[in-house]
Amino acid sequence: MSRQWLYRRHDVVRRLESGEAVIYRCVERIPDGGYVVQSADRVRPPFDRGVMEQHERQFWELFCEVDPRERGGLHPTLEEAITEFDKDFSGEQGS
Repeated sequence: MSRQWLYRRHDVVRRLESGEAVIYRCVERIPDGGYVVQSADRVRPPFDRGVMEQHERQFWELFCEVDPRERGGLHPTLEEAITEFDKDFSGEQGS
């Protein structure tokens, strides 16, 4: 039987000068550690409950469809995982 890893969820937010924010949807593999950004959501006022619920559903859909390690490899810190994610997506989420 293959190993079934455990993960702890971390939402990390970044304020952008435009008045928007980015929510980085990160997970930490436990017990041995390592972080990966699964996705990032850009949010802006006015905040719509439906949009926020959609972001939440997407988090779980992605998590169940693809092992988080396959999304970009594990990094020793959240900051390194976010930096690598931003590089992979050409800084689209802001810096």
